[in-house]
Amino acid sequence: MTIDNDTKLLINAYHDGELSPGEELAMQRRIEDDPELATFVRDLKDLSSELADVLPGAPAPERLRGAILASLSEELASGHSETQEDGVEEVGPRAANAPRASEWRSIAAALVIGLLAGGLGGSYAVHVAQDGKQSATVENEILAAHLRALIAPQPFDIASSDNHVVKPWFNGKTTIAPTAPDFAAQGFPLVGGRVDVIAGKPVPAMIYKRRQHTISVTVTVSTSRNASAPDVIEGTNVRSWTDGGLTYWAVSDLNPGELSAFAELYRKRLSGAG
Repeated sequence: MTIDNDTKLLINAYHDGELSPGEELAMQRRIEDDPELATFVRDLKDLSSELADVLPGAPAPERLRGAILASLSEELASGHSETQEDGVEEVGPRAANAPRASEWRSIAAALVIGLLAGGLGGSYAVHVAQDGKQSATVENEILAAHLRALIAPQPFDIASSDNHVVKPWFNGKTTIAPTAPDFAAQGFPLVGGRVDVIAGKPVPAMIYKRRQHTISVTVTVSTSRNASAPDVIEGTNVRSWTDGGLTYWAVSDLNPGELSAFAELYRKRLSGAG
């Protein structure tokens, strides 16, 4: 059988430990009775393990701040005394290493300033760090959803090249009403759509093809730091842009040049210029 969208959402929740005990038991029984479900869950676990390296790690302990400050203070004090010794110009290996020592002292000073600024203006720094981490997490979840779709029997929940079919299909499944243009004339045909779960919320994803390559365009609600520069994660290219309060993420193993061309087509269509 083909795994329907509702079952995929339940499997993702099961994998993330978000089901109630009763729901989890029911899903375990379904998996035991259905070889296709069992294979899907096993592939999902393998994929999650492979993606573990790109997910954000645990934050450094707070005590590290004091240790860094103490170490850098000693380095700065040592460097200052060396430069004030009677104005004597040094020659030889030590003088040759002076520029590099100066570079390290500049870096150390910048770190000290940054750490102190973090202590004085902590709320802003924490906000920026959390926002950046959220953006990275969203990008990784979108990548994971794209890769899961590639190992599924098909990368979409609804198969259609008609945007008048794909766009209405999302009604009631997600609060985002996506734009789903077809770029068949430019070599990027629309082939369907699916629902991904990103940051705990269902969001739309439009699926396109370029020869044998699949392109997922996932749409999320914009935050101040959603859109990013062109990126490559684990060999997969990502392009993102913001329009009308929504951020569009194009993900594919397609080469960077063609994916950028596709993203530009999409941006122009959204702005009404294409």
